[in-house]
Amino acid sequence: MLDNKKINILKTIEKYNSISKASERLYTAQPNLSRALKQIEDELGFKVFERSKSPLYLTKEGKILFEYIEKFEELEIEMKEKINKSNNLKNCYIRIGALTFMSQYIIPNIVPKLMDLYPNLELSLTKYDSTSFEDALIKNEIDLFITNRNIDNSKLNSIHSLNDKIYLMIPKAIYCKGKDKLEDYSNETFFLLKPQKNLRKSVEDIFKVTNFYPQKVKLTSSIMDSVSFVRANKGVTFIYGSSIRMINSTSYCNFIEINGNYATINVIYKDLSFKPIAENLSNIIKNYISKLYITLR
Repeated sequence: MLDNKKINILKTIEKYNSISKASERLYTAQPNLSRALKQIEDELGFKVFERSKSPLYLTKEGKILFEYIEKFEELEIEMKEKINKSNNLKNCYIRIGALTFMSQYIIPNIVPKLMDLYPNLELSLTKYDSTSFEDALIKNEIDLFITNRNIDNSKLNSIHSLNDKIYLMIPKAIYCKGKDKLEDYSNETFFLLKPQKNLRKSVEDIFKVTNFYPQKVKLTSSIMDSVSFVRANKGVTFIYGSSIRMINSTSYCNFIEINGNYATINVIYKDLSFKPIAENLSNIIKNYISKLYITLR
């Protein structure tokens, strides 16, 4: 029977598709993690990961294992939801923070579902930028925060909801069928957010991995400013997949999916007493955004 520690090891390796990267995230030496993985596989009686190639990937048995891990986690969440409902959560008050763009397009759609789980819950919503929310959590100014980047702060806890896709947004007047690489649009103006913004950080990761750097860049203050310029045929920009339906631009633009995981939606909290609500909120976000991706296909 796998305990939470062993499951966390497997999920971290699967997330990063690399034992070396997972060992950094788990703050352990790579040989120690390799031994731990072998012990888990010996206990299970089958290999979870195929390690003959890089990046490593799940074996057929590993895929089945992860399907059941997810099912068990969903059952655990369902159990906690029923317990929370039975407790009736009288006079429960929670302060949720989120990035401005998520506050406009994601939060309004998930808060009602959270209220369904906690009928007596009172909450407040506050916008924060990507540079200030960690201090707000540490100083107890807010209880939960929803972000689309991983954090590395030993004082805070994080629950991963899902990986968000990133797309290159191109006006139909500029888009060329069959051209689906960044370098195909190297002559266009790229509208990018300021460096401290989360989406810009993810875009810089994309540039680094693809070894592509646009020659013409103009900075904007918000995602919607970038979207407005693109809709006016002034150039191209990047957008989160979770936001495509909200910006009402599918009839004006084409979207090219960027391969790789560059954005991950997480629920962050400090006080462990908020963990059950954070887990439920994370599950709501996962279900909501997953359905958005289905409708985009």
